[in-house]
Amino acid sequence: MRTYQLLITVLIVILAVSCQDQEKGKDMAKNEKIELEDKTWKEGIVSEEYIYKTAPYLSAHAATIEETTSGDLIAAWFGGTHERNPDVGIWVSKRTDNGWTEGVEVANGVINDTLRYPSWNPVLYQVPDGDLLLFYKVGPHPSSWWGMLKRSSDGGETWSEAEELPEGYLGPIKNKPVLAKNGKLILPSSVEGNGWNLKMESTSDFGKTWYTTDTIPNGKKDIQAIQPSILVHEDGKLQAIGRTKNRALFTTWSEDNGESWSEVDLLSVPNNNSGTDAVTMKNGKHALIYNHVLPDGDNYKGKRSPLNLAISEDGINWEAALVLEDSKISQYSYPAIIQGSDGMLHAVYTWRRQRIKYVKIDPKKLVTFPIENGQWPGPVAERYKIGVSDWMILKRQKLSAFELAQEIGADGIELDMGSLGNRDTFESKLSDPEEREKFLNTSDSTGVEIAAIAMSGFYAQSFAERPTVKQMVGDCMETMKNMNVPVAYLPLGVTNNLNKHPELRPEIVKRLRWAAEQVNDIDGVIAIETSLKASEEKKLLEEIGNHNIKVSFNFAKAVENGWDISEELKTLGRDNIAQIHASTTDGEWLENNNQLDIPKIKETLDNMYWKGWLIVERSRDTSMVHNVKANYGANVKYLKKIFQGNDAE
Repeated sequence: MRTYQLLITVLIVILAVSCQDQEKGKDMAKNEKIELEDKTWKEGIVSEEYIYKTAPYLSAHAATIEETTSGDLIAAWFGGTHERNPDVGIWVSKRTDNGWTEGVEVANGVINDTLRYPSWNPVLYQVPDGDLLLFYKVGPHPSSWWGMLKRSSDGGETWSEAEELPEGYLGPIKNKPVLAKNGKLILPSSVEGNGWNLKMESTSDFGKTWYTTDTIPNGKKDIQAIQPSILVHEDGKLQAIGRTKNRALFTTWSEDNGESWSEVDLLSVPNNNSGTDAVTMKNGKHALIYNHVLPDGDNYKGKRSPLNLAISEDGINWEAALVLEDSKISQYSYPAIIQGSDGMLHAVYTWRRQRIKYVKIDPKKLVTFPIENGQWPGPVAERYKIGVSDWMILKRQKLSAFELAQEIGADGIELDMGSLGNRDTFESKLSDPEEREKFLNTSDSTGVEIAAIAMSGFYAQSFAERPTVKQMVGDCMETMKNMNVPVAYLPLGVTNNLNKHPELRPEIVKRLRWAAEQVNDIDGVIAIETSLKASEEKKLLEEIGNHNIKVSFNFAKAVENGWDISEELKTLGRDNIAQIHASTTDGEWLENNNQLDIPKIKETLDNMYWKGWLIVERSRDTSMVHNVKANYGANVKYLKKIFQGNDAE
């Protein structure tokens, strides 16, 4: 009888383990279902949306997300003129059946009638069957800020008065707290100023009393680490991972519910000195959201795109799952991620420093491939791409522009809207759906992308004075939308030279503000080319006051005026440059122009962490000015050699 009972018990255990394995298998799609070359890197994304598209401030950053006791999603972020500006406050929005509610400022750094400090890095945490906590920081700088806390008993509808945390306590510095098995809430924290150092704060009564560890040893490699996320392993261990100045994510472990932590070490996952987040899922696996970017050379900073999701069973070996963003416009960064009661992963992140974006992910539909030696599997988009202007290769709005660009070796074309003359709008084939489809199909078949939609007619026509500008810009926006092209090129040409015609500035600013609102609706940007020096161009952008207007930088302008191109680029700044016209007036090829130091320009752009399109417009050899293939082939080849390391014939 005992033998029979023992056999039954063993059988039950085997069946239970088998069922658990089957359930785990269901929690993640198997790689056999899809080949690496067929992967879109979007498998598993259920929905994605902006929490808002317009706001009463220019800049937003550092979002956090949580699920309330009623099951609602709530997000918070900081928003204001720009990071560190005193007008930056903490804004909150909730997800309803009708989408995200309008953001409301719920906290700020107002000290008195004459003194206000910026607010930073909100972190939401829902106490089980209790208050919703909002941690944030106030102060002039991360090295001198202090921790603050607000509470809500109604799921974020109303908030308590702000509480300043005890001296020396900052609260969770960027990422969500984790409730340990012993009932303590662990607040992953860090300090800046005298180097970067990790520490863990905790509270056993959700913010009435506090405890902190010593700073966690930086290890033999003197790892400079901040902004930890905490993972919970099935064996009871805790792991913290996050941002460093050491070109890779850090890791540290605790075996006593966060009371003490091992020396900091590095994972084989790259980090670009940008914030990350991670969460342990109900199936025991871990999800990491981050920029998979290894900085160039010995730099520890890198561009903040693409934005990726990876999965791991042990917190050490990671598999690539998603590419959430990979645009050459601005940055996609500082993510936060949770798993909701619905089993879905819910993530928010900074979108171009203009908006906060939300993505819902089904972990059961993720398809993963190993990250080996820190390399993201599959093709990786070039940081720099080289294009040509279709009108300058004598193929304005012609399908043959793609074949010629392919023969030249270009990655893409800047596709023009057509000529203007005395018409009300551009003479464009692209308003015809059938014609657009031909262009898109030819782009696909040749592999030559559409880098931007150009309104080159404004080289000669006046953007400030033409009465039908709204129709013209509207037609361009419609083309961008229908062809999925995010950049419009708008030259403020000879008739709108602001050095010679400063009286036109108010009308140009007014019209660009209007245009910025239109392009906002399609998530695009307008890249303007002006006659101004970079310092004055930056002032113009500030006067326009909308990040959807950026600069198309032109080498020719700098060379003609004797300006240092690298200094001009640095003055403008990474996030103000949408594209670059990488050529001068005609005379000689780029490689032969001793007024240009292209390797130095690349080094400058590398150090700025910029990525994007370089468009060849001119730089033709005047002894053979009509030889399109020779002129543009030589310039494209040279730029590819410098910017892509391509020496192929």
